Amino acid sequence: MIAKAIRVCAWVCALAWSVSAVSCGKPPAMPAAPAEITVRTIVAATGAPERVRSYPGLAASVRPVVISARVAGFLDTQHVADGASVQAGELLYTIDERPYKASLAQARGVLAQAEAQVPAAKAGRELAAREVERNRPLVESGAISRQSFDQLETKLAQADAQLAVANAGVDAARAQVEVAELNLSYCRITAPMAGLLGDTTASEGQMVGPGYTVQLNQLVQLDPMYVEFSPSATEWPLIRGLMAKGEVRAKVAYGGVEDIVADAVLGYTSNVVSASTSTIMMRATFANADGAFRPGTYCNVGVDLGEVPGVVMVPTTALVARETDFFVWRVKSDGTAENVRVKVTIREEDRAGIADGIVAGDRIVVAGTQKLREGSKVVEQAAGK
Repeated sequence: MIAKAIRVCAWVCALAWSVSAVSCGKPPAMPAAPAEITVRTIVAATGAPERVRSYPGLAASVRPVVISARVAGFLDTQHVADGASVQAGELLYTIDERPYKASLAQARGVLAQAEAQVPAAKAGRELAAREVERNRPLVESGAISRQSFDQLETKLAQADAQLAVANAGVDAARAQVEVAELNLSYCRITAPMAGLLGDTTASEGQMVGPGYTVQLNQLVQLDPMYVEFSPSATEWPLIRGLMAKGEVRAKVAYGGVEDIVADAVLGYTSNVVSASTSTIMMRATFANADGAFRPGTYCNVGVDLGEVPGVVMVPTTALVARETDFFVWRVKSDGTAENVRVKVTIREEDRAGIADGIVAGDRIVVAGTQKLREGSKVVEQAAGK
Protein backbone atom coordinates (compact mmCIF):
# COMPACT_ATOMS: atom_id res chain seq x y z
CA MET A 1 0.00 0.00 0.00
CA ILE A 2 2.81 2.37 0.82
CA ALA A 3 4.44 1.64 -2.55
CA LYS A 4 1.17 2.27 -4.37
CA ALA A 5 0.71 5.63 -2.63
CA ILE A 6 4.24 6.62 -3.58
CA ARG A 7 3.51 5.85 -7.26
CA VAL A 8 0.30 7.96 -7.26
CA CYS A 9 2.11 10.87 -5.69
CA ALA A 10 4.83 10.68 -8.29
CA TRP A 11 2.24 10.72 -11.11
CA VAL A 12 0.53 13.82 -9.70
CA CYS A 13 3.85 15.62 -9.39
CA ALA A 14 4.73 14.79 -12.98
CA LEU A 15 1.42 16.12 -14.19
CA ALA A 16 1.86 19.36 -12.25
CA TRP A 17 5.36 19.76 -13.68
CA SER A 18 4.07 19.32 -17.24
CA VAL A 19 1.32 21.95 -16.73
CA SER A 20 3.85 24.35 -15.25
CA ALA A 21 6.16 23.80 -18.14
CA VAL A 22 3.47 24.58 -20.64
CA SER A 23 2.42 27.77 -18.79
CA CYS A 24 5.96 29.00 -18.77
CA GLY A 25 6.44 28.36 -22.46
CA LYS A 26 4.77 29.92 -25.57
CA PRO A 27 1.43 31.70 -24.81
CA PRO A 28 -1.77 30.07 -26.18
CA ALA A 29 -3.26 31.39 -29.45
CA MET A 30 -5.85 34.24 -29.20
CA PRO A 31 -9.44 33.40 -30.28
CA ALA A 32 -10.18 34.13 -33.93
CA ALA A 33 -11.54 37.58 -34.76
CA PRO A 34 -15.29 37.61 -35.36
CA ALA A 35 -16.30 37.18 -38.99
CA GLU A 36 -17.57 40.20 -40.86
CA ILE A 37 -21.38 40.32 -41.04
CA THR A 38 -22.91 41.08 -44.42
CA VAL A 39 -25.60 43.76 -44.25
CA ARG A 40 -27.34 46.22 -46.49
CA THR A 41 -27.23 49.90 -45.56
CA ILE A 42 -28.59 53.25 -46.65
CA VAL A 43 -27.57 56.80 -45.94
CA ALA A 44 -30.19 58.58 -43.83
CA ALA A 45 -31.53 61.73 -45.47
CA THR A 46 -33.91 64.50 -44.50
CA GLY A 47 -37.38 64.72 -46.03
CA ALA A 48 -40.77 66.39 -45.66
CA PRO A 49 -43.22 63.52 -45.12
CA GLU A 50 -46.95 64.03 -45.03
CA ARG A 51 -48.36 63.91 -41.54
CA VAL A 52 -51.57 61.88 -41.40
CA ARG A 53 -53.44 61.04 -38.19
CA SER A 54 -55.97 58.24 -38.19
CA TYR A 55 -59.13 58.17 -36.10
CA PRO A 56 -62.11 55.85 -35.86
CA GLY A 57 -65.22 57.51 -37.21
CA LEU A 58 -68.91 56.97 -37.81
CA ALA A 59 -70.76 57.96 -40.99
CA ALA A 60 -73.89 60.08 -40.50
CA SER A 61 -76.53 61.53 -42.79
CA VAL A 62 -76.34 65.24 -43.45
CA ARG A 63 -80.13 65.39 -43.30
CA PRO A 64 -82.08 62.60 -41.58
CA VAL A 65 -85.83 63.34 -41.73
CA VAL A 66 -88.65 61.56 -39.93
CA ILE A 67 -91.66 61.05 -42.23
CA SER A 68 -94.71 61.75 -40.07
CA ALA A 69 -98.47 61.68 -40.43
CA ARG A 70 -99.69 65.16 -39.53
CA VAL A 71 -103.41 64.39 -39.69
CA ALA A 72 -105.35 61.44 -38.34
CA GLY A 73 -106.93 58.97 -40.72
CA PHE A 74 -106.66 55.58 -42.33
CA LEU A 75 -103.42 54.99 -44.25
CA ASP A 76 -104.87 54.58 -47.71
CA THR A 77 -101.87 53.82 -49.94
CA GLN A 78 -98.12 53.30 -49.65
CA HIS A 79 -96.81 54.42 -53.02
CA VAL A 80 -93.14 53.32 -52.79
CA ALA A 81 -91.52 50.23 -51.36
CA ASP A 82 -89.58 50.20 -48.11
CA GLY A 83 -85.90 50.97 -48.63
CA ALA A 84 -86.51 52.72 -51.96
CA SER A 85 -84.46 55.63 -53.24
CA VAL A 86 -86.81 58.56 -53.81
CA GLN A 87 -86.60 62.02 -55.28
CA ALA A 88 -87.69 65.30 -53.72
CA GLY A 89 -91.46 65.75 -54.04
CA GLU A 90 -92.16 62.08 -54.79
CA LEU A 91 -95.45 60.82 -53.32
CA LEU A 92 -94.81 58.36 -50.49
CA TYR A 93 -98.12 57.81 -48.65
CA THR A 94 -101.75 58.82 -48.96
CA ILE A 95 -104.12 59.12 -46.00
CA ASP A 96 -107.87 58.80 -46.64
CA GLU A 97 -108.79 62.23 -48.03
CA ARG A 98 -112.60 62.04 -47.95
CA PRO A 99 -113.17 63.51 -44.45
CA TYR A 100 -110.81 66.37 -45.20
CA LYS A 101 -112.40 67.11 -48.56
CA ALA A 102 -115.74 67.35 -46.81
CA SER A 103 -114.29 69.68 -44.17
CA LEU A 104 -112.86 71.88 -46.90
CA ALA A 105 -116.21 72.07 -48.71
CA GLN A 106 -117.91 73.01 -45.46
CA ALA A 107 -115.32 75.70 -44.70
CA ARG A 108 -115.75 77.16 -48.16
CA GLY A 109 -119.51 77.29 -47.65
CA VAL A 110 -119.09 79.19 -44.39
CA LEU A 111 -116.75 81.59 -46.17
CA ALA A 112 -119.31 82.20 -48.89
CA GLN A 113 -121.96 83.03 -46.29
CA ALA A 114 -119.62 85.38 -44.48
CA GLU A 115 -118.67 87.14 -47.68
CA ALA A 116 -122.36 87.57 -48.57
CA GLN A 117 -122.96 89.51 -45.35
CA VAL A 118 -120.29 92.08 -46.10
CA PRO A 119 -122.06 94.01 -48.90
CA ALA A 120 -125.21 94.52 -46.77
CA ALA A 121 -123.13 95.66 -43.81
CA LYS A 122 -121.15 97.97 -46.06
CA ALA A 123 -124.35 99.45 -47.60
CA GLY A 124 -125.85 100.01 -44.15
CA ARG A 125 -122.70 101.79 -43.03
CA GLU A 126 -122.65 104.00 -46.14
CA LEU A 127 -126.32 104.94 -45.62
CA ALA A 128 -125.69 105.81 -41.97
CA ALA A 129 -122.68 107.90 -42.94
CA ARG A 130 -124.71 109.84 -45.55
CA GLU A 131 -127.44 110.58 -43.00
CA VAL A 132 -124.91 111.99 -40.62
CA GLU A 133 -123.30 114.19 -43.24
CA ARG A 134 -126.68 115.37 -44.57
CA ASN A 135 -127.95 116.42 -41.15
CA ARG A 136 -124.74 117.95 -39.82
CA PRO A 137 -125.53 121.45 -41.23
CA LEU A 138 -129.09 121.19 -39.94
CA VAL A 139 -128.06 120.57 -36.36
CA GLU A 140 -125.59 123.44 -36.56
CA SER A 141 -128.35 125.77 -37.79
CA GLY A 142 -130.82 124.49 -35.22
CA ALA A 143 -133.19 122.98 -37.81
CA ILE A 144 -133.03 119.64 -35.98
CA SER A 145 -132.31 118.89 -32.38
CA ARG A 146 -128.97 117.73 -31.07
CA GLN A 147 -130.67 114.59 -29.74
CA SER A 148 -131.87 113.62 -33.20
CA PHE A 149 -128.37 114.10 -34.62
CA ASP A 150 -126.85 112.00 -31.80
CA GLN A 151 -129.18 109.17 -32.76
CA LEU A 152 -127.90 109.37 -36.35
CA GLU A 153 -124.29 109.18 -35.17
CA THR A 154 -125.16 106.19 -32.96
CA LYS A 155 -126.62 104.41 -35.99
CA LEU A 156 -123.38 105.10 -37.89
CA ALA A 157 -121.33 103.63 -35.06
CA GLN A 158 -123.57 100.56 -35.06
CA ALA A 159 -123.17 100.23 -38.83
CA ASP A 160 -119.36 100.45 -38.45
CA ALA A 161 -119.49 97.69 -35.85
CA GLN A 162 -121.67 95.49 -38.05
CA LEU A 163 -119.28 95.94 -40.98
CA ALA A 164 -116.29 95.12 -38.78
CA VAL A 165 -118.05 91.97 -37.57
CA ALA A 166 -118.85 90.97 -41.13
CA ASN A 167 -115.22 91.50 -42.23
CA ALA A 168 -113.98 89.57 -39.20
CA GLY A 169 -116.34 86.74 -40.08
CA VAL A 170 -114.84 86.63 -43.57
CA ASP A 171 -111.29 86.56 -42.16
CA ALA A 172 -112.20 83.75 -39.76
CA ALA A 173 -113.91 81.76 -42.52
CA ARG A 174 -110.90 82.21 -44.82
CA ALA A 175 -108.62 80.96 -42.02
CA GLN A 176 -110.82 77.87 -41.66
CA VAL A 177 -110.57 77.28 -45.39
CA GLU A 178 -106.77 77.51 -45.18
CA VAL A 179 -106.72 75.05 -42.28
CA ALA A 180 -108.96 72.67 -44.20
CA GLU A 181 -106.76 72.99 -47.30
CA LEU A 182 -103.65 72.31 -45.23
CA ASN A 183 -105.21 69.27 -43.58
CA LEU A 184 -106.24 67.96 -46.98
CA SER A 185 -102.71 68.53 -48.31
CA TYR A 186 -101.28 66.61 -45.33
CA CYS A 187 -103.15 63.55 -46.58
CA ARG A 188 -100.55 63.34 -49.39
CA ILE A 189 -97.14 62.77 -47.81
CA THR A 190 -94.25 63.53 -50.17
CA ALA A 191 -90.47 63.27 -49.87
CA PRO A 192 -88.97 66.56 -48.67
CA MET A 193 -85.66 65.69 -50.37
CA ALA A 194 -83.89 62.99 -52.33
CA GLY A 195 -82.77 60.11 -50.17
CA LEU A 196 -83.23 56.56 -49.00
CA LEU A 197 -86.32 55.33 -47.18
CA GLY A 198 -86.30 52.92 -44.29
CA ASP A 199 -88.97 50.55 -43.02
CA THR A 200 -92.62 51.66 -42.85
CA THR A 201 -94.07 51.40 -39.35
CA ALA A 202 -97.75 51.15 -40.35
CA SER A 203 -99.76 49.08 -42.79
CA GLU A 204 -102.36 50.21 -45.30
CA GLY A 205 -105.76 50.48 -43.63
CA GLN A 206 -104.26 51.29 -40.22
CA MET A 207 -105.13 54.49 -38.37
CA VAL A 208 -102.20 56.89 -38.35
CA GLY A 209 -101.60 60.46 -37.25
CA PRO A 210 -101.88 62.28 -33.91
CA GLY A 211 -103.15 59.88 -31.27
CA TYR A 212 -102.13 56.88 -33.36
CA THR A 213 -98.94 56.01 -35.27
CA VAL A 214 -97.27 59.32 -36.11
CA GLN A 215 -93.83 58.29 -37.43
CA LEU A 216 -94.29 56.39 -40.67
CA ASN A 217 -90.71 56.12 -41.88
CA GLN A 218 -87.31 57.79 -41.93
CA LEU A 219 -85.68 59.32 -44.98
CA VAL A 220 -81.92 59.86 -44.97
CA GLN A 221 -79.88 61.90 -47.38
CA LEU A 222 -76.87 59.92 -48.64
CA ASP A 223 -75.05 62.48 -50.76
CA PRO A 224 -73.20 64.26 -49.34
CA MET A 225 -72.48 62.51 -46.04
CA TYR A 226 -70.86 63.34 -42.73
CA VAL A 227 -68.23 61.37 -40.88
CA GLU A 228 -67.92 62.14 -37.18
CA PHE A 229 -64.74 61.46 -35.25
CA SER A 230 -63.15 62.64 -32.01
CA PRO A 231 -59.44 63.55 -31.87
CA SER A 232 -57.76 64.20 -28.55
CA ALA A 233 -58.24 67.68 -27.17
CA THR A 234 -54.44 68.06 -27.14
CA GLU A 235 -54.46 67.82 -30.96
CA TRP A 236 -57.13 70.49 -31.36
CA PRO A 237 -54.72 73.48 -31.38
CA LEU A 238 -52.80 71.95 -34.31
CA ILE A 239 -55.96 71.15 -36.28
CA ARG A 240 -57.46 74.55 -35.47
CA GLY A 241 -54.34 76.31 -36.74
CA LEU A 242 -54.46 74.39 -40.02
CA MET A 243 -58.19 75.09 -40.46
CA ALA A 244 -57.51 78.79 -39.97
CA LYS A 245 -55.13 78.68 -42.96
CA GLY A 246 -57.51 76.88 -45.32
CA GLU A 247 -59.23 73.57 -45.99
CA VAL A 248 -58.08 70.57 -43.98
CA ARG A 249 -58.69 67.41 -45.97
CA ALA A 250 -59.13 63.82 -44.90
CA LYS A 251 -59.52 60.34 -46.35
CA VAL A 252 -62.56 58.37 -45.23
CA ALA A 253 -62.12 54.61 -45.62
CA TYR A 254 -65.06 52.25 -45.29
CA GLY A 255 -64.49 50.07 -42.23
CA GLY A 256 -62.79 46.84 -43.25
CA VAL A 257 -62.89 47.59 -47.01
CA GLU A 258 -59.69 49.24 -48.19
CA ASP A 259 -60.82 50.10 -51.73
CA ILE A 260 -63.86 52.16 -50.67
CA VAL A 261 -62.35 55.55 -49.91
CA ALA A 262 -63.75 59.08 -50.14
CA ASP A 263 -62.17 62.53 -49.96
CA ALA A 264 -63.54 64.71 -47.17
CA VAL A 265 -63.16 68.26 -45.88
CA LEU A 266 -63.22 69.13 -42.18
CA GLY A 267 -66.04 71.42 -41.15
CA TYR A 268 -68.02 71.45 -37.92
CA THR A 269 -66.25 71.21 -34.56
CA SER A 270 -68.05 70.77 -31.26
CA ASN A 271 -68.02 73.73 -28.91
CA VAL A 272 -67.22 71.54 -25.89
CA VAL A 273 -64.58 68.95 -24.97
CA SER A 274 -65.86 65.68 -23.57
CA ALA A 275 -65.05 65.65 -19.86
CA SER A 276 -65.01 61.84 -19.75
CA THR A 277 -62.71 61.20 -22.75
CA SER A 278 -60.91 64.55 -23.22
CA THR A 279 -61.76 64.45 -26.92
CA ILE A 280 -63.51 66.93 -29.18
CA MET A 281 -66.06 65.83 -31.76
CA MET A 282 -65.37 66.91 -35.33
CA ARG A 283 -67.23 66.39 -38.57
CA ALA A 284 -66.01 66.10 -42.16
CA THR A 285 -68.17 66.17 -45.29
CA PHE A 286 -67.64 63.91 -48.29
CA ALA A 287 -69.40 62.99 -51.54
CA ASN A 288 -71.27 59.68 -51.58
CA ALA A 289 -72.88 59.61 -55.01
CA ASP A 290 -72.94 55.82 -55.25
CA GLY A 291 -74.40 55.40 -51.76
CA ALA A 292 -71.63 53.09 -50.59
CA PHE A 293 -71.57 54.69 -47.15
CA ARG A 294 -74.70 54.45 -45.02
CA PRO A 295 -75.44 56.19 -41.73
CA GLY A 296 -73.78 54.27 -38.92
CA THR A 297 -70.96 52.88 -41.08
CA TYR A 298 -67.71 52.49 -39.14
CA CYS A 299 -64.91 54.34 -40.93
CA ASN A 300 -61.25 55.13 -40.62
CA VAL A 301 -60.59 58.86 -40.94
CA GLY A 302 -57.08 59.86 -42.01
CA VAL A 303 -56.66 63.60 -41.42
CA ASP A 304 -53.97 65.33 -43.47
CA LEU A 305 -52.06 67.58 -41.09
CA GLY A 306 -49.57 68.78 -43.69
CA GLU A 307 -45.88 68.10 -44.21
CA VAL A 308 -43.28 67.79 -41.46
CA PRO A 309 -40.14 69.56 -42.75
CA GLY A 310 -36.57 68.53 -41.92
CA VAL A 311 -37.25 65.02 -40.58
CA VAL A 312 -34.57 62.31 -40.96
CA MET A 313 -36.17 59.48 -42.92
CA VAL A 314 -35.20 55.80 -42.82
CA PRO A 315 -36.93 52.62 -44.06
CA THR A 316 -39.08 50.97 -41.42
CA THR A 317 -37.00 47.79 -41.88
CA ALA A 318 -34.17 49.59 -40.08
CA LEU A 319 -36.19 49.89 -36.87
CA VAL A 320 -35.65 47.36 -34.09
CA ALA A 321 -38.35 47.44 -31.41
CA ARG A 322 -37.53 46.64 -27.79
CA GLU A 323 -40.40 47.04 -25.39
CA THR A 324 -41.56 50.64 -25.91
CA ASP A 325 -38.40 51.93 -27.58
CA PHE A 326 -37.02 51.83 -31.10
CA PHE A 327 -33.38 51.34 -32.09
CA VAL A 328 -31.35 51.36 -35.30
CA TRP A 329 -27.92 49.98 -36.14
CA ARG A 330 -25.56 52.74 -37.26
CA VAL A 331 -22.28 52.00 -39.03
CA LYS A 332 -19.38 53.97 -37.59
CA SER A 333 -16.42 55.28 -39.56
CA ASP A 334 -14.34 52.21 -38.62
CA GLY A 335 -16.90 49.86 -40.15
CA THR A 336 -18.36 48.59 -36.88
CA ALA A 337 -22.00 48.74 -35.86
CA GLU A 338 -23.43 50.52 -32.87
CA ASN A 339 -26.97 50.31 -31.53
CA VAL A 340 -28.68 53.71 -31.23
CA ARG A 341 -32.02 54.49 -29.62
CA VAL A 342 -34.17 56.78 -31.77
CA LYS A 343 -37.45 58.68 -31.43
CA VAL A 344 -39.96 57.92 -34.17
CA THR A 345 -42.28 60.86 -34.85
CA ILE A 346 -44.11 59.80 -37.99
CA ARG A 347 -44.64 56.85 -40.31
CA GLU A 348 -45.25 57.19 -44.01
CA GLU A 349 -45.97 53.85 -45.71
CA ASP A 350 -42.60 52.03 -45.57
CA ARG A 351 -40.59 54.92 -44.11
CA ALA A 352 -40.25 56.35 -40.63
CA GLY A 353 -39.35 59.86 -39.54
CA ILE A 354 -36.73 60.11 -36.80
CA ALA A 355 -36.62 63.15 -34.54
CA ASP A 356 -33.70 62.19 -32.30
CA GLY A 357 -30.78 59.72 -32.26
CA ILE A 358 -29.41 59.96 -35.80
CA VAL A 359 -28.72 62.73 -38.30
CA ALA A 360 -28.75 63.03 -42.06
CA GLY A 361 -25.67 61.38 -43.54
CA ASP A 362 -25.51 58.52 -41.01
CA ARG A 363 -25.18 55.06 -42.57
CA ILE A 364 -27.96 52.88 -41.23
CA VAL A 365 -28.35 49.10 -41.52
CA VAL A 366 -31.65 48.17 -43.19
CA ALA A 367 -31.16 44.41 -43.72
CA GLY A 368 -29.15 41.82 -41.81
CA THR A 369 -29.69 43.24 -38.33
CA GLN A 370 -30.49 39.86 -36.73
CA LYS A 371 -26.82 38.81 -36.23
CA LEU A 372 -25.46 42.20 -35.29
CA ARG A 373 -23.94 42.86 -31.89
CA GLU A 374 -22.39 46.01 -30.49
CA GLY A 375 -19.05 46.46 -32.25
CA SER A 376 -19.73 43.91 -34.99
CA LYS A 377 -17.70 44.42 -38.15
CA VAL A 378 -19.99 44.86 -41.12
CA VAL A 379 -19.53 44.62 -44.84
CA GLU A 380 -21.94 45.90 -47.48
CA GLN A 381 -23.94 43.24 -49.31
CA ALA A 382 -22.99 43.00 -52.95
CA ALA A 383 -25.51 44.29 -55.48
CA GLY A 384 -28.00 41.69 -56.67
CA LYS A 385 -27.72 39.53 -53.54
